Amino acid sequence: MTDLDAFPEFDPWTQSVALYYQDGSTFIISIDQLDHYRLYGIRLAINYGTQIGASVLLLLVLLLLTRPEKRRSFIFIINALCLISNAVRCILPCCYLTGSMWHPYSQLSGDWSRVTTGDIATTVATNAMTLLVTTLIMISLSIQVWVVCVTTMPLQRYVIMVITTSMACIALGYKATVVIYNIKHILAFETMDQHLRLVSISYVVQAVSIWLFSCVFTYKLGYAIIQRRRLKMPQFGPMQIVFIMGCQTMLVPAIFSSLQFLETVPEFGTQVLTIVCIFLPLSAIWAGVVNDANAGSRPVSPGRLVHREFYQSVVSTTASGSSTVQDKSRGLSVSTYSKGKEIESAMATPSPRKSRVEDNGIHAGHEFGFSHDFATDQV
Repeated sequence: MTDLDAFPEFDPWTQSVALYYQDGSTFIISIDQLDHYRLYGIRLAINYGTQIGASVLLLLVLLLLTRPEKRRSFIFIINALCLISNAVRCILPCCYLTGSMWHPYSQLSGDWSRVTTGDIATTVATNAMTLLVTTLIMISLSIQVWVVCVTTMPLQRYVIMVITTSMACIALGYKATVVIYNIKHILAFETMDQHLRLVSISYVVQAVSIWLFSCVFTYKLGYAIIQRRRLKMPQFGPMQIVFIMGCQTMLVPAIFSSLQFLETVPEFGTQVLTIVCIFLPLSAIWAGVVNDANAGSRPVSPGRLVHREFYQSVVSTTASGSSTVQDKSRGLSVSTYSKGKEIESAMATPSPRKSRVEDNGIHAGHEFGFSHDFATDQV
């Protein structure tokens, strides 16, 4: 009879293991905890790795397909900065996963005595980059709304801009507050439990802000498309493309934001920022290609040649500062969705406890709690 036969109810897959603190005392962990630690780290690495690849790939596409004269425009610079910042934002958590803060003993015991200054700086930088990406999102969305409202009455346009910009400032204010508190707790190796309500409010306000911007420009473009159909102009062009991508920018990030509330897959929330970062530049590229194709298929009239020469001269002197409404619609800005409890948005402070979705960012805890915050990132 084997030893296992003597303990018929013993399950080796869930057994506990005794580990030692530095002072010689012991603490108990289970195999389930080790498995959770292993799977969560792997899922995070895969999740952030795909976002890095998507951001870098779209940045290359944006650089290759954007005409040289448009690369000096403000909207192109914002698009490029969003993609670059988002790539850096995703690289930093990968560095965290390979650093001393993610060491098994540090996570399981809550002993951070051997955590290096560089790893602490990486965690702090992750929070700072999340705030930067969120700021770029709000700037790009503001530009986008201004462009689509350029044909509206001045009073109506200014009212829309005041409302949307105020909402963006409120969202940034909450996000900045959360990031500041989170950094303070990271440096003290404390948790963000006492600020969970503030974290949740920041995500909700950020989500409302993104939706408000998206609803405004999607409504304006949809109304313009209906008017064009009434005028017997139903062709598929840049306006329709931007409208389609605008709807996706509202719906898809919202779906991923809701997934952040599921404790089984909290890392999905980190995709929100990357999705929005990709959608809007992609819509501009798609609309530009279709517009160029349509322009090339039409006969070139003398009037169009004169217009082209005039437009090119204006672009050369103003650095693409004055473009037509159609060109502006093609250059819609990148909007990063820093919603949901994202791990990267506010990597919460390591602490001896199990990871929780409600916490802000990465929490290194006794129960290897790399906690995923609904972030900034993370609605």
